[in-house]
Amino acid sequence: MSQGDHGNRGRPAAPEPPAPSSEEQMREQDILHECDGAALDPMVQAQLGRVFRAYCEDLIHQPIPDKLAVLLAQLEAKQRERE
Repeated sequence: MSQGDHGNRGRPAAPEPPAPSSEEQMREQDILHECDGAALDPMVQAQLGRVFRAYCEDLIHQPIPDKLAVLLAQLEAKQRERE
């Protein structure tokens, strides 16, 4: 496994996250000031936050697996039966 493959589980690597807006930078700075005892460098924390948000954004737009869709349909059917 190459260094960039860790945790991707067969998915292509996420694109480089966009540069944060000034509002995001201000929010990151506020969070960093609240965590004075943090062990990581503030720039590292900010980059990790951007990468994590980009990764989650990618997951949000993935289709629901068929097995999960079937289970959800079964759950909804049972709920309708109770009503």
